[in-house]
Amino acid sequence: MIPVYIFTGFLDSGKTTNVRDLVRSMQEADFLRTLLIVCEQGEEEYDADGLSKIGVTLRYIDDELSFNDDVITDLLLEVRPERIIVEYNGMWNVSRPKVIWDPEQILEIMMIDASTFENYLGNLKAVIADRIRSADLIIFGRCDEVADSLSMYRRCCRALNRNAHIVFRNDDGEISFDPADYLPFDLDAEKIELDDDNFAAFYIDAMENPERYVGKTVSYSGMILNSRKNGDHSFIAGRIAMTCCSEDLTVFGFICDAEGEHEFASEEWVDICCVMQKEYSEKFELWHPVCKVSSIVPSKEPGKRIIRVT
Repeated sequence: MIPVYIFTGFLDSGKTTNVRDLVRSMQEADFLRTLLIVCEQGEEEYDADGLSKIGVTLRYIDDELSFNDDVITDLLLEVRPERIIVEYNGMWNVSRPKVIWDPEQILEIMMIDASTFENYLGNLKAVIADRIRSADLIIFGRCDEVADSLSMYRRCCRALNRNAHIVFRNDDGEISFDPADYLPFDLDAEKIELDDDNFAAFYIDAMENPERYVGKTVSYSGMILNSRKNGDHSFIAGRIAMTCCSEDLTVFGFICDAEGEHEFASEEWVDICCVMQKEYSEKFELWHPVCKVSSIVPSKEPGKRIIRVT
């Protein structure tokens, strides 16, 4: 299969600059016949003649409806590429390329200008959420001015996409960034107490780094998200989280393992104290956190029924 690299993101997010850098480094390495499809023209431009000299054919598609099987097939027959790179329009339907190509062919790279990310979250939440969910690699550029917000930006992306690799860059290159340094709770506390404001951060980091929490004592108020069956010691308890907008809700729930007679119905609120462990899921081929419950008692619904990712 021909590899397809698709760059998504809004104007001024750094797509063209990163595409040019990728093309140059790839052509220096292997000089494969490359088709570059550009769907959006910003301030930066491409040098068609210069690209041609290094084995890259530049073509433009300016209309979303023209980004279709027929047009792409014609380009493939014309160029017969060994590699395809697409600078995609930031406002087009992000699922369109995956109808044309096998998703296994595609590496989708989302470019984000960190200095304007919060504005986009405020004004185009659903649009940006779709692109984050779809991406394989998310690159934040221009991070110098918003260094204090990067941990929140990372959690926002991770809430929408557990698998994408997330990179932060400034003018000097990639930033070394350890999310553990920015968690809104004390990792070394005798007991980590979770509340409406820090539960989402804990959940996201625990799902990504379950080994970090093995042996940690944790307490939280949560909703029973599925009541256990007779003889089953396990159930799920957690919170409903708003990942980007009111229409975009997801479950942040931990598998809880509790011995003894605890009869709680779905959607009942409980206070849980537990010791975190990790277990391997054969189905999903990954390690995940498990709450080994030491105490569970009925509780009242908290002030915020739905929490936010912050």
